[in-house]
Amino acid sequence: MAKLSFSLAFVLALSGCAGLVPPSATPDPALAEKVRSLMGNEEYDCSGRVAGALAAQHLTAAGISGIELTPVPPADPNDYFLGQRQAWVRQPGQPGAIVVQYDRRTCRIAAVYPRGGATLPPA
Repeated sequence: MAKLSFSLAFVLALSGCAGLVPPSATPDPALAEKVRSLMGNEEYDCSGRVAGALAAQHLTAAGISGIELTPVPPADPNDYFLGQRQAWVRQPGQPGAIVVQYDRRTCRIAAVYPRGGATLPPA
């Protein structure tokens, strides 16, 4: 019975992860260029994927005033792998930021969410 419970819990955990990938869209050229210029020259250029994640959230080039890049702190203080990054996307006239969390090596987008009073544009 314990083996069945573990198997069921494992399947439910995996099914809960399905579909959690944030949406992406093809960004217009102005948005792609603005994100590329604000993200600067990183070792791995993930600006295209970040711009796609922002386009899916209906952000435009005019709706971005700045981008700050920060590492995601590891869950374990003894783990020094800092492969995850956050792009804190500032919007003119709004507090907070839209945060795009991504893997800096694969450019896979992990999450997009507002922080500190920021709001996502309406669809």
